[in-house]
Amino acid sequence: MMLVNAIMVGIALAIQKWGDWYGSIGFNRPMIACTITGILLGHFKEGIMIGAALELVYLGSISLGGVMPQDFGMGSVFGAAFGILLSAKTSVAIALSLPISMLGTLIYQLFKIWATALVPRFEKHLKNHNIKAFNRLWQIQRATYLLMWFILGFVGIAAGTDAIKNLVNAIPDQIMSGLTVAAGMLPAVGIALLMITLWDKNLAPWFFLGFGIVAFFKGTMIEVAFIGICIAVLVAISDLKKHQETKVITRTDGSDDKDVEEDFFND
Repeated sequence: MMLVNAIMVGIALAIQKWGDWYGSIGFNRPMIACTITGILLGHFKEGIMIGAALELVYLGSISLGGVMPQDFGMGSVFGAAFGILLSAKTSVAIALSLPISMLGTLIYQLFKIWATALVPRFEKHLKNHNIKAFNRLWQIQRATYLLMWFILGFVGIAAGTDAIKNLVNAIPDQIMSGLTVAAGMLPAVGIALLMITLWDKNLAPWFFLGFGIVAFFKGTMIEVAFIGICIAVLVAISDLKKHQETKVITRTDGSDDKDVEEDFFND
């Protein structure tokens, strides 16, 4: 049974990395990665629950270009896998996910070193107009990338589950309670990281509106998200109407043509 679970986790990690290979299509987000892991392990509900918790933790973590602060996709897959296989609390899955995400960054950098070393060979094939050799090398690179992550997921579960289980069982209740409290605080850290990037004085009222719905009216995250979506749609419709009205006014008075003519003679 453990062998099958290890294969399933390896496939889940390979699927997640397949999404990364073809661009930022969201496969590395915890909600997607954990759900895929849960489906393959036969625990769909647990996968979604762990994914929702980890999504809040990694909410402010974004990979830009080749910079990967945390491999939250790999951390999510292993966090969900260990959480499901060990029948552990969500706090344990979060605690295991964070260091694994750091390890994933190191492994990715090692792959980048090898991939960068292949650049001269790619350039040589292009210079010689050898498209078949270029495509063959690209296929080898992709297969190596996906196989590497599959093996990592397989070995991590096959060799590490018992060790992780013994480690979790050896943790005193006081420390486990501390991990539970810390896991409850980490989503706030994720939201804070996101707010650092998005914070604007014009958006502040919306933030406090969401805070008020939860604090004063005991609203749930789903209720706040539903209200937020409705507000976002109304704002988008209003902005679209204003944009269309501005275009109509501009076409009527011909101000754009005048500005272009003035700019032309000023040059």
